[in-house]
Amino acid sequence: MGLDDKYDVLDEGGHKTGDLLELRNIHAQELWHEVTNVWVMNTRGELLMQLRAPNMELSPNVWDVTIGTHLRPGEEPVMAGIRALKNELGIEIASEEFKQLFNILCANPMPNGRTHKVLGHVYMVQKDIDLTQLSYDPEKITKFAWVPLNTLMAEVGSTDLQNKYFPRANNYYPQLFTAFSSWM
Repeated sequence: MGLDDKYDVLDEGGHKTGDLLELRNIHAQELWHEVTNVWVMNTRGELLMQLRAPNMELSPNVWDVTIGTHLRPGEEPVMAGIRALKNELGIEIASEEFKQLFNILCANPMPNGRTHKVLGHVYMVQKDIDLTQLSYDPEKITKFAWVPLNTLMAEVGSTDLQNKYFPRANNYYPQLFTAFSSWM
């Protein structure tokens, strides 16, 4: 088993403990770990969203960030984003194009009753992307769509529609909307 198969465990404050565990054990034990979220926004102010496939471990069949990935040991958050965009969508984006929005500790409630505890490094990239040019694994992603920021804000805030989206705790979505609004 290589280093890529194990991930850093964090403490409650988001600091590395020195422990490396397999991802399934981190999830099963509800331990804190690092992720990078990359939100791609086009020039029309729409966000590139992915519909998670039905067989995904965490929150299947909901709309989510353009790309989310777990950080490998020693990997920088931007490099994790670059790796995931290339490997999971087939698009190359340079590190200079990443704008860091914020970092956040979130204990996200999952449909299976567990909690996905992450230190999220949240970035935005502005890029117009042709959805027909994306290459992705249909076992992980069902489809993509451009969603206007205002639509996402309204639906995440709606008790009737918020379950369409990946559940994010604390003030993740409000912080995201504030960051996007101040950037636009």
